[in-house]
Amino acid sequence: MTVAYPVLIGELARRGIKKNTIAKHIGISERALYNKLSGNVSFTWDEAITIKDSFFPDIDPQRLFARAKKEGG
Repeated sequence: MTVAYPVLIGELARRGIKKNTIAKHIGISERALYNKLSGNVSFTWDEAITIKDSFFPDIDPQRLFARAKKEGG
């Protein structure tokens, strides 16, 4: 999987939060979450704030949802 949100992915792993837990919490399928995490589809503002407030209240949302820089561009 291409990682569009390296801080978010890293924090999920570090804190032991399963991706299906995030998907259920924001009311989307695991496949839809995969598409968002890989950058194929954007998170909505409501989804981002819900994830941040529910799971990562200690992390600045701009840092948490910072996009990875594309290689060669």
